[in-house]
Order: sequence, then C-alpha cells, then structure tokens
Amino acid sequence: MRLEQLDGRHDGFYVPAFTIRVAGEDVLHDLFLAVTSVTVDLKEKAAAHFTFTVANAFDWQTRQFQATRRRQQVDLLELFRFGSTVEIAMGYGDRSELTPLLTGLLTDITTDFGAARAPELTISGYDDLYPLTVGKATRHWENKPDSTAVQDLVTAARIRADIRTTTPSKPRIDQNNECEMSFLVKLAERNGVTFYERDRTLYFGPRRNDLADVVELAWGQGLLGFRPEASLTGQVSEVRVHGRSADTGAAIVGRARRGQETGRDSRARSGGERLVTALGTDPVLNLRAAVRTQAEADTRAKAVLEERAQSFLTGSGESVGLPELLPDTNVTIGGLGPAFSKTYYIGAATHRIDAGGYRTTFTVQETTV
Repeated sequence: MRLEQLDGRHDGFYVPAFTIRVAGEDVLHDLFLAVTSVTVDLKEKAAAHFTFTVANAFDWQTRQFQATRRRQQVDLLELFRFGSTVEIAMGYGDRSELTPLLTGLLTDITTDFGAARAPELTISGYDDLYPLTVGKATRHWENKPDSTAVQDLVTAARIRADIRTTTPSKPRIDQNNECEMSFLVKLAERNGVTFYERDRTLYFGPRRNDLADVVELAWGQGLLGFRPEASLTGQVSEVRVHGRSADTGAAIVGRARRGQETGRDSRARSGGERLVTALGTDPVLNLRAAVRTQAEADTRAKAVLEERAQSFLTGSGESVGLPELLPDTNVTIGGLGPAFSKTYYIGAATHRIDAGGYRTTFTVQETTV
C-alpha cells in the first residue's frame, strides 16, 4: 500500500493523537492529565512494553500526585496501582479512529523529586504476556506436539491464543525449571515460528513474511532514515542436525539447504548462496540435538537455517508515525538503490509521541540481497 493511500485514513498526518486508559479511566479526557510522551515498544518473542510520562500532577500543598474528575480529587498513585489495566492507542485526528497498539498491566512507577522543578510520574508496564515472565516451573508432555505445550501454558495464564499446530509430535517435551516465556521462546525457535500478542490474542505460528506489505516508504517520503547491514557472519550453506531414533536407536540426520529459505526474493541471493560464491566452498553446520525422529530432525534443521538466513540482511529505520508498522508485517522500502530497495520483514517496532510529534522506529530483516 502506498503512503498516499494512508493519507486520508490518518488526516494527512497533521495531528498526532493518542489515548491512554488506566483502569477504564481516560487519563487525557476524563482526568485532564498532561502526558508529555508515550511510547509503545513491540517485539517478536517478548512481552510488549509501554511507558508514558505525566507532568504537572504534583500538588505542592498536599504533597500528592492528584487529578480532578468532576470536581473531585483523584489520588493518582491509587489510580496507577500495580496490576491496573492500561490501554494505549495511537494515530492521527479523531481519537475514536485511533489504532489500538497495546493492552497490558502496569508494573512500574517512577518519579524524581529534584531541585527547582515539579516531579513527574513515569508509568510503565507490559502487555498480557507479562505473567509468563514471572516464576519458574518444571513439567513435561509425552507424545504431543510443541503446540500442545504452548496451549497448556497460555490456558493456565488465561491468555486468549491463536496457536498453529506444529509437527511432528515429540516423544517427550521438557520444561526444566524455566519461566514460561523462556520456554515459549525455545519452542518457537526449534519450530522456526514466532509469537507475540496483538488485539489481546497471542499468536504462535509461522512468520507472515510472505504477505503483502502494509505500506511502501521511500527515503525522503515518509522514511526519515534507514541503516541496512548485510553480513556473511553466521551464514551457512547447509544445516545438518544429528540425533538417534527413539524406536531403533539408529542415527538420523535432518537436513536443510540454501534455497529453502522462506519469504525470499527470487531475484536475489541468500546469505548461504553468497557465502558459497565468496569462499568457493559449501560450508555445512553440523549440530547434535535431542531429536528422535527424522521429521523432528528435519524441522529443527530448517528452523536453524531460517534463523541464520534471517540475520543476513538486517536494518533499522525511522519513519513518520505509522501504527500499521507492527512486528510480523512487511514494509516495502524504496529510493535506496537496487540492492536495498525491497520488501522487508518487521521484527520490532517502537511508536512514540512527544513534543517532536509521532515517529515510528523499526528493525527489519531479509534473507537475500
């Protein structure tokens, strides 16, 4: 989608706007608080993070942080209590048309009683995945796919989920004294998939790097800056994962080769292909893993190849504020010459509104140049 097509949706990008609701209270329009900045940090395979800063809310007479609701004083430290639900939306113009970016829990309160200035409140927290980062557990599953373990974890945490079935089933899945988030990352990486929360639903499944872009940006036209980096470090031509059959004890080898990378540009070459040309050899990465079937070994090899390939071409950029730029979406970037003008996969995006306006910074990756 061209940037001009978003112009009408976002009122010409002229009036950045946001809403913040804490425990159901709209802090701007119900409590009339002066929020000087708000940031939402979205990433794959992690809990999303938010922070916002409230100024001019300290009452010098009562020595309390207060707001006014219908002529009644509100104790902000009571409103901003730990565990309160926070909802943040950003965009332009009419606040009823803003894009919801995060719903989560308040976990941090910071202030600073310095000299010659009024203290401010900085409120931070995470999305609904935060409970998965707390505590550790040990448990196991037998003859189940990894997706069943994921479903059990999020069901226990009362998180709504869209979980795509993984294959094959594993003879045994072990969570060994680790937090649910670390365990979830391990399951995602060995299956070559991703996860994140959006619209209060955890998605666990294949990356959507084969979908159409959400927007086209060109350097100087919406794209304020972009820093790409292509590196052969970590690239391989083939991955072989070695294990032993659970039934017979015989050696098994899972394989994945260059050319099998997903989401690749058919007109360009992957890091593995570039490496073969540069070295004149066919480098192979051999790994030992607790895989017990051929299908499990092949899946692990493909996941490792994908992870290596996705680190070949990376980049970081900054654009005008665009709530469409989210992890697990694609952005087309132009005006950078034939090598770097292409469609990239977004792995992380940070949305910030402050006195300087609305800006989005993002990190991307691509498997070919």
